[in-house]
Amino acid sequence: MMKSIVASFMLVIAAQTAVAQAMTTADVKRCNAMAATMAPKKAEIETLRAKRDELAIRVEELGEVWEDAEIHRLASPAHAATADETKSTYQTARKELMAKERGLQAVARQFNQDIASYNQSCATAK
Repeated sequence: MMKSIVASFMLVIAAQTAVAQAMTTADVKRCNAMAATMAPKKAEIETLRAKRDELAIRVEELGEVWEDAEIHRLASPAHAATADETKSTYQTARKELMAKERGLQAVARQFNQDIASYNQSCATAK
């Protein structure tokens, strides 16, 4: 009787160990897949950041051109037209910069959520 109880207890432990190892293997595969996506996402963020920074410099320059043209607006109708044109160019570039910034923030937010998810499920001891 005691032998059968010990044998069934050992069988239950062996079955639980096999299930735990199978879950661990699946978890490892999932974590490896998550980790593999991190580097490309980080590279994408760096690319978006560089493009945003270049555009920010261009927008700043266009703003200065517009301010310079605005000073001469009242000098003549041609100067007023130039001021209007430079203002339009500046505002268009500014809108593009805002769109790039929103895109960068969205990608960065998703990346941060992915890292938090990875840290919660893969980087902690279980």
